[in-house]
Amino acid sequence: MAVFLYITTIVVGILSAFLYSPLKREALILGVLRPLSSWEKVHGIENRVIEDTVACEDLHYHEPSGLLYSACMDDMKKASGWFPGSGTFDHPENPSFGTLVVIDSKTMKTTKLSLAGFPYPVFVTHGISIYSHPSDNKTVFIFAVNHHPNQIQSSAAPEQPKADSRVELFIHTVGSDTAKHLRSISHPLIRTPNDLLALSDKEFLVTNCHYYRDGLMRFVEDLSHIAWTDIIHVNIDGDNVTATAILNSIGTNNGLGWGPNEQVLIGDATGGNLYFAGLVVENKTLSVSHYVSADGIVDNPSFFSDPYTEFDGKDYSGYILPGLGRPIDLAVSFRDPTGKAPIPSLVWFVPASAGKKGEGSDKQARLLFSDDGSSLRGVTTAVMVAIDPATNDGKREGWLFLTGVVAPNMLATKIDFATILS
Repeated sequence: MAVFLYITTIVVGILSAFLYSPLKREALILGVLRPLSSWEKVHGIENRVIEDTVACEDLHYHEPSGLLYSACMDDMKKASGWFPGSGTFDHPENPSFGTLVVIDSKTMKTTKLSLAGFPYPVFVTHGISIYSHPSDNKTVFIFAVNHHPNQIQSSAAPEQPKADSRVELFIHTVGSDTAKHLRSISHPLIRTPNDLLALSDKEFLVTNCHYYRDGLMRFVEDLSHIAWTDIIHVNIDGDNVTATAILNSIGTNNGLGWGPNEQVLIGDATGGNLYFAGLVVENKTLSVSHYVSADGIVDNPSFFSDPYTEFDGKDYSGYILPGLGRPIDLAVSFRDPTGKAPIPSLVWFVPASAGKKGEGSDKQARLLFSDDGSSLRGVTTAVMVAIDPATNDGKREGWLFLTGVVAPNMLATKIDFATILS
């Protein structure tokens, strides 16, 4: 099936390039118009490899502590054989047991958290989200997707989904090396969970990135952009879990993030769009105001809030969009157990004004990072952390932390704000 999808995607992409504009854009997003042989590399002024960060899909910055939180599968071979998020169901008998990882944004040293009280032999990580009470920045609640194989799915019960995906909730104290497992969260509406957005320690949003879990219709879903996916609001009250679909108008819901003033960011993966939305928790509604587009697959968006604007009066805040440069290669390259088959990465920056409808919605995404897959394989999340100019000879710079779901390691690249973000 993977080879069939690969060939079909190429054919569709090539034909699209000669047809009308929307299909030309589709060809660009699929990567048909970006030959790997002549890939343009755009990095920062310095690169650093983050050790012990194997196959980490998501990344979040905890500003009070200066720490980055991620969830990693830890084993490249197992990640390439079982990852429902990419439609990879080859080896349910051999899934990964990953962990949560904390990265110090200044020293770039990593700490793998031991998972106290975790009851399962499987932890196939994907999207995560973190939450701290405003009055307690030392306590971090971590919500993490776990793509557990479905134990009752078999040839005798083929109607059962192959994955029994759920969300795990942990509690962690900043500075410790342990995350305590609090509970697993399952609900019939949580079908194909991709990313999470924590609203409190008892409430979160989750994207179902596909309606069809596998097969030809999943492929059709990716290309057609028919709005079959949805975003679910989940509330935990003791042993009760309630869930409500609050948005089903976007074709391929994927990553979630926070923008300024509690704005919700939604990545439309194969649509190549970043949607801006407002959340009303009391009414459980999520209203999209507008969107901006990038020329590639869009994954987990983030917002960089510049903390040092008073230093020189310049505000470099903006939205950061990571994505795949050649998704036509993904079906084959993802399954490479060595983690060497190239999956090119692209990251765009969009000025903060683009998040305001009517004020900057015409702003175009500009290329911030580009790599053929040799330095950073298949970027899925990018997060910017500013460097204090008072400790940096007055220079306005920051580290862009990049991670990929089947990347052997995270990468940090130093960005000169005046050159790149102006």
